[in-house]
Amino acid sequence: MDERGQLRERVRELLGELAGLDGVSGHEHAVVARLRELLEPVSDSVEIDTYGNVFARVNAGGDGPSLMVAAHSDEIGALVKSIEPNGMIRFERVGGVIETLLIGRHVRIRGQRGVVGVKAGHVQSAEERGRAPGMRDLYIDMGFDTAAEVEALGIRVGDAIAYDEPMETLANPVRVSGKALDNRVSCAIMVMLAERLRGEDLGCTLHVVVTVQEEVGLRGARIATHRLNPDAAIVVDTVPSGGTPDVDFHRDLRMRIGAGPVLGLASSGGSSGHHINPGMRDFLRRTAADAGVTLQESVFYGGTSDASAVHLVRDGIPTGVINIARRYSHSPVETLDLNDAVDTLLLLEAAVRAYNADTDLDFLAADWG
Repeated sequence: MDERGQLRERVRELLGELAGLDGVSGHEHAVVARLRELLEPVSDSVEIDTYGNVFARVNAGGDGPSLMVAAHSDEIGALVKSIEPNGMIRFERVGGVIETLLIGRHVRIRGQRGVVGVKAGHVQSAEERGRAPGMRDLYIDMGFDTAAEVEALGIRVGDAIAYDEPMETLANPVRVSGKALDNRVSCAIMVMLAERLRGEDLGCTLHVVVTVQEEVGLRGARIATHRLNPDAAIVVDTVPSGGTPDVDFHRDLRMRIGAGPVLGLASSGGSSGHHINPGMRDFLRRTAADAGVTLQESVFYGGTSDASAVHLVRDGIPTGVINIARRYSHSPVETLDLNDAVDTLLLLEAAVRAYNADTDLDFLAADWG
């Protein structure tokens, strides 16, 4: 197996493990604990703040600038709102959960399996068969008939609820699907980046950071960036893709899986978005060309990433975002191409190696025509 094949299998291994952990926003404990275990052997130091952000310093570069490469650890999900006397659990969403995808799905609460109930089709009206119930009407069945039996499992109000959907390899073996690929694939890349750069002579101090609570307002990123105050930052995330029958490539989403990392040029359309620092944009374009990595470039107004928070911290941080395209966003069957993950890793590695005191991210030094 060549190097790319080995890297692809390492991504598959790490992604399968990390995506299999439950880490709903605000409840990322299992993911954070495992990332600490993975990062400690390949970092100079690993710290976790009181919020749950992970900070791994890799090869301090003396007087060189500091570069933060960051990904978020949390996933969408829900919280237990109430346990009814018959043992059924009512719940509220966390992040961008799609209600129409919930019915009949397996979920986990404190590691215990349950299912989102569905009214038997035999007794549904024609109107009910043509629509999905709203969140207020949904419930989770843990297999018991009383609240006491559910509570005996340790389940209580406020507990996190995650999809129970392991990562699977599709018929095309370089493509995988499952829950929480957003953004555990980037967490896997953070670990591999530290592994590959451990002991290398770098012109910068690399801070590998994994943030929390991205899905509910980019919260961890604000705190992590304020703490580090890096000279520059690269955020790694996933992004919805076009190229399927229901999403037009040109009118909707100008990126597709299997076509390389996506350089995000702009996200959202208002005050909550991010327009890439032009110096960072040019730096990443040059780095990709030198590394032989094909870049997709996108303007995506349907969402945002931690970059939107990072670039506004303190005096402003020159920030870029590299995305991995994925299909079926915020579903239990998110789908991506492992080759895109490998190319993202290689681009990040090249960027870290290239970033030093001579890297010019000045606003007016950029190509602005």
